Amino acid sequence: MVNTLGVGTRLVLDAVVIALWVLFLALLFLGRTWPRWAFYVALVVGVAVYVNVTAPWTRGRAQRD
Repeated sequence: MVNTLGVGTRLVLDAVVIALWVLFLALLFLGRTWPRWAFYVALVVGVAVYVNVTAPWTRGRAQRD
């Protein structure tokens, strides 16, 4: 299903997912006294995991073309 999405739709979907991740982390860290560096580590790790999970969608599509 995801392979059939257009580039614009994919960009919007990625932006929404990343924005929700940032919002979730911000609310989580604001409610606790965790260090700021941990917020940035969680942010970068979350984005890296998202990219690694979604990257095969585009690689598989490019290989078929």
